[in-house]
Amino acid sequence: MANLQGIGDEGSANAPCLAACSKAQGRRATRPRLSPGKRAAGATLGTVVDPLASQWLATIVEGSDDAIIGKSLDGTVGSWNSGATRIFGYTSAEMIGSPISRLIPDELAAEEVEILARLARGERFDHFETVRIAKDRRRVPVSLAVSPILDAVGKVVGASNIARDLSSRKAAEQTLRDAKDQAQRMQAEADNANQAKTDFLAAMSHEIRTPLNCIEGVIYLLTRSQALTPEQLRYADLVKNASVALRIIVDDILDFSKVEAGQLDLEPRPFELAALIRDTVAIVAPLATAKNLELTCVIDAGAPKWVSGDQRRLRQVLLNLLANAVKFTMEGSVKLAAGSQTAADGREQMVFSVTDTGLGVATENLHRLFRAFSQADNAVNRLHGGTGLGLAICKRIVEMMGGEIGIVSEIGEGSIVSFTAHLPSVAGPALVSEKPVDKVGVRNCRILVVDDIDTNLEIVETYLQDAGHSVVSVNSGLGAIQLLGNSRFDLVLMDVQMPMMDGVTATRCIRALSAPIGDIPIIAMTAHVLPQQVKTFLEAGMNDHIGKPIELAKLLEMVRRWQPGAGKDGVCVESDPTDFDRPTLDTFVLAVGTEKATLIAHKFLESLSGAFKSTFTDSQHEAHDLINTAGVFGLCGFVRACREIAEVAPSQELERSGQVLQEMQRAQSIALRTLTKQLLAKLRAVAVPPVRRRA
Repeated sequence: MANLQGIGDEGSANAPCLAACSKAQGRRATRPRLSPGKRAAGATLGTVVDPLASQWLATIVEGSDDAIIGKSLDGTVGSWNSGATRIFGYTSAEMIGSPISRLIPDELAAEEVEILARLARGERFDHFETVRIAKDRRRVPVSLAVSPILDAVGKVVGASNIARDLSSRKAAEQTLRDAKDQAQRMQAEADNANQAKTDFLAAMSHEIRTPLNCIEGVIYLLTRSQALTPEQLRYADLVKNASVALRIIVDDILDFSKVEAGQLDLEPRPFELAALIRDTVAIVAPLATAKNLELTCVIDAGAPKWVSGDQRRLRQVLLNLLANAVKFTMEGSVKLAAGSQTAADGREQMVFSVTDTGLGVATENLHRLFRAFSQADNAVNRLHGGTGLGLAICKRIVEMMGGEIGIVSEIGEGSIVSFTAHLPSVAGPALVSEKPVDKVGVRNCRILVVDDIDTNLEIVETYLQDAGHSVVSVNSGLGAIQLLGNSRFDLVLMDVQMPMMDGVTATRCIRALSAPIGDIPIIAMTAHVLPQQVKTFLEAGMNDHIGKPIELAKLLEMVRRWQPGAGKDGVCVESDPTDFDRPTLDTFVLAVGTEKATLIAHKFLESLSGAFKSTFTDSQHEAHDLINTAGVFGLCGFVRACREIAEVAPSQELERSGQVLQEMQRAQSIALRTLTKQLLAKLRAVAVPPVRRRA
C-alpha cells in the first residue's frame, strides 16, 4: 500500500476502482452530490473504503505491466508501482516526492506543462503516444493516458498517469519498415539490373545485327558474280553459314527477351501439318548427312492433315529439338514422330517426340535443361556451343500452345524429348484456281530507302532492283522528307538510328504532312528489334518492321504486303464498294467532332491490328468487341465478317473455323487499309494539322 500514498487518501490514483470494489462487497460508499459538470470531469473519492477492496486494488496496481503513477498538480510524484520501475528503472523510493519532470525529455517540457494546466480544468487525456526518459537515459516510447483525481467535493487535486511501454511494438514496426525499405531497395536494384540487361541486349543486338546485315548482303552481292572460282564460292558459303549461325544465336536472345517481357505472341493460322514437318526435317537433313546419321520422320495415320496454330513457332520448337539431337549424336539415328491423342480435358492434341542415340543426359541434370542460360554440362558449351536459351524458349512456346514438354534420358543411351500442343484440326482451303504466290498482286514499286550507311543502301538497292522495283536512296531522315515532298513513292524503308534526324523523328514529321504524303507506308528497317523498340516505331506512325540482318525473302514479302492495294497476306486486296460506307463515317464525324473521331480511330486501329492472332474463341470475343466501332466508321465488310464469326457454334468450330477465320483476316486486312488510306486521310483533311497541335 506504500506506493499508493504520497498524495493522501484523497489523491489515490485508483479511487474509481476502490469505489467499484466497495460496491462489489455490498457496501455503499458515501458520495457527495456533484454538479453535472464536475461529475463529468472526473471520478470522486469515497469517504469510506472497504479495507479488503483497497488491498485488492493495491495488488492489481502492483501486478500491472503498465506504469501507474500518481502525481499532484505541481507535478510531484505521489505513487509509483512496480510496472513503472520495470519500464523506467527508478524505484518507488527514488521517485515518490520527486518531480515527474525527471521522466520528461527537454523538448517535451511544454507538453507536460500543458497537460497539468488542462488537468486543473478537469480535462482528461485518452491514450496518446509520446516519449519518456528512463533512469539509464533511454528514450522509452509510451502510450500515455492521464486522468484527473478529484477530492470529496469534486476539486481536482492530482492526476493518474498510466503509461504502456511501446518499445517492443516500435521495434517490430521499425523492423518491418527496415524490411520494407530493404525489399524496395532490392526491387529497385532488380529493376535497374533488368533494365541494364534490356539495354545491353538492345545495344548488343543492334551492334551485332548491323555488321551481320553487311556480311550477309555482301555475300549475296559476291555470289551474284559469275567470275568466282569454285573455291571462292566455297569460301563464300562458309562465311554465309557462319553468319546464319550467329544470327540464330542473336534471334534466340531476342526471343528470350520477348518471353521475359511477356510479349512472345502466337499467330494461329490454318496450315498443313505434314508439309511443315517435311520442311523442318529438310532443313536439318544436311547436318545429319554430314555426320552419317539416319534421320527419319513418322507421322501417325490418324493425325489431322490440316490444323490451326502458329506454324512458325511450331517449326521453331521442332527445329530446335532436331538440331540439338543431331548436334549431340555422334553415331546412330535421330527420329521425329508425330501423332494425336485425347487430353485429360477431352480435347484432341498433337504429340511430338524426337528420339536420338546420342550422348544422353545424367538424371541429376535433367531439371536444368529447360532453364535459361543453362546446359546439362559446362563441357557441352565448350564442345558444341550455344546460348542455353533454346529449350527455355521451346518450353514457353509449348506452354503457350496449351501443352507440356519433357525429356527422358540416360548417359550413353540417348534421349527422348516429347511435347504436346493443342492444334485443333481444321478443314483445308478449298481447291480453287490457284496462282503462284509470287505472281499474285506483284507490281513494280517506286521505293525510297533511307539509311546512313552506304553499304546498307547498296545491299537493299540490289535486293529490290533485282526484284524489279525502282529504288531511290537517301542517307538521312531530313533528306527523306525533302524527297517525299518533291517526288511520288509507293513505300518508304526507313532506318532508325541516323545522325541529325533519326527515323522515328522523320516518321512523325511525315505523318504530320497532308495526304497522300502523310499516308505513305513506312517500314522500319533497323537492327533495333526488341519488343519495346518495335512498339516505339509503331507508336511513331510506322506501319511495320523488318529487322537487320535483312533477309531477301522477308524484304520482298514486306514490300509485297505494303505495296498499294495489298493486304496483310501479301495479296492484292481490292475494296468492294460494300466494304466501306463513306456517308456513315461522315455522319459519325459530324456527331462527335473531328478530334474525338480521330482519337477513337487511332485506338480502333491499334485494337484491330492486334486482333485475330490467338484461338478461334478469342477471335470471336475480339470480333464482338470491335463490331460496334467498325459500324460507326462505316466498315461494312468487316461488320459482316464479325457477324459471321460470331454465328459459329462450338459444335461447328472444327468444321468451319479455318474458313471463317481466313475470311475474318481478309476483312481485317481490308479494314486496316481503309482505316489508314481513307478514314484517317479524311480526318486529317478536316482537322488542324498535327504539327500545329503539338506546338
